[in-house]
Amino acid sequence: MPVKSALSTWLDNALSEALGFPATSEITEYILSFETVDEQVDYLKEILDLSNSVHAQIIVEFQSRIGPPAPPQGGPVALKAYKKAAEPEEFKGTGKKSAKNKNDDIGKGQKGKTKYVSLYSKDGVAKDMIMRQGRHPCECQTLKHALVNNCTDCGRIVCEQEGSGPCMFCGSLVCTKEEQEVLNRNSRKSDQLLKKLLTNPVEDQSKALAEQRKNQLLEYDKNSEKRTKVIDDESDYFSVDSDKWLSHEQRDKLRKREQELRDKRHGSRLNRKITFDFAGRRVVEEDSGLANYDPSQDKIVQDIMKLGPSQSHFVQQIQHKTLTDGDGVVNPNIKIPRPMRENPRKIVRETFLPNRIQDKELQVMSDGGFCMTMHQPYASLLVCGIKKDEGRTWYSAHRGRLWIHAASRPPAEQEINEIHDMYKMFHGASPITFPSSYPTSCLLGSVDVDEILSQEDYRDKYPRGESSSPFVFVCSNPQELLVKFPMSGQHKIYKLDPGVHQSAKKAVKKAPVEI
Repeated sequence: MPVKSALSTWLDNALSEALGFPATSEITEYILSFETVDEQVDYLKEILDLSNSVHAQIIVEFQSRIGPPAPPQGGPVALKAYKKAAEPEEFKGTGKKSAKNKNDDIGKGQKGKTKYVSLYSKDGVAKDMIMRQGRHPCECQTLKHALVNNCTDCGRIVCEQEGSGPCMFCGSLVCTKEEQEVLNRNSRKSDQLLKKLLTNPVEDQSKALAEQRKNQLLEYDKNSEKRTKVIDDESDYFSVDSDKWLSHEQRDKLRKREQELRDKRHGSRLNRKITFDFAGRRVVEEDSGLANYDPSQDKIVQDIMKLGPSQSHFVQQIQHKTLTDGDGVVNPNIKIPRPMRENPRKIVRETFLPNRIQDKELQVMSDGGFCMTMHQPYASLLVCGIKKDEGRTWYSAHRGRLWIHAASRPPAEQEINEIHDMYKMFHGASPITFPSSYPTSCLLGSVDVDEILSQEDYRDKYPRGESSSPFVFVCSNPQELLVKFPMSGQHKIYKLDPGVHQSAKKAVKKAPVEI
């Protein structure tokens, strides 16, 4: 029994150190209750992490401490081998029956005795209910741990694992009834208890680390420009000769300062100072401070660059020239009347409005490369001069030349015949020469848009007009291209590609059809 007690004590301490929480005696007793060493080691492997060297060492030491199973008292007993008696031949059965009996014996040998393990300790508490050190959020709803109290603000059920202190959800103080009675006394002990409940070492440590990280990031952001600045050897020192606005006195001082810095950086090593720290056992060499020299941070250079009472030579010349210009008399007290403020929008409107084109005849004469897509056979009939007007559901302010593009949908033969019959009837006995083909997806020619009328005005001006659309394009001067340019169309009126437009203007046109 003493050996077993020592083993139990050692196992308690080892598990408490490895798991991070105090191991109860029930866990140790449960491990030692197994009959064989292999079962005890298997259970330890389940609750410990074999990848951790400390946990693996605990298992090895446990095996060495418990040792091999002790032999029974009185020394080893010689075991007598059992030999089955010979079975008479008359009782031997067939081969199938013997095989069947053999299989039954194997099955009976494999089935072992069922072993039941108690899930509760001697106190009746479940063995998986383990308390962690400190306050930690727990959602057991007091099914595993004892109740501390309910939060009076949010109603959260606080168990022993969360402990007394600020609520994990809303931050209100939650404590037991005994602690609440102590707090209600308003004594010195009450203040100490309140301070203890409101103090959370883990939270304070996390807050301190967060603040340290915040300060570090702020410091990085503050000196990021200084840390990431690239120092070039050519621009390491301030340039004196390239600055034309310095006086002779400033140039001399800056050259002197530059020479001092160069001597300090590249001077003799005999002038360097070295400190021997015997207490700290170290040798410290004095830093010249020129490793990351920045002229903008040099106070001496900045004082020289600032204009003094006499100011720079160039500024003095400018001021002297201004003061002595003309008669050489300047009255700084001359009062000039305040200029009248003008509306900038009015100025812009008066400046740019006259540049707008207001002449309709000029718009008709110019060719801006505007084009409109139409379906066949109407597109070819309009370019040939058979169709005079084109109807649309939308209005446009365009006047002048309008190029006509044929859509990609080919017309049906029946549709072509019906339209031919309609125009023969519309023009009466006049002979009409219709186009021999109706190409698609190409530029056919151009017409001049004289005016765009609404349906009411169109009927008043042209009672026998052919279009019944809301808006009618009245066209004239049709010109058909001999060479059709393949292209794709767009909606409404759009601008042609500059290359296609220039080629179409230079191409040969057909004469319109005479009706």
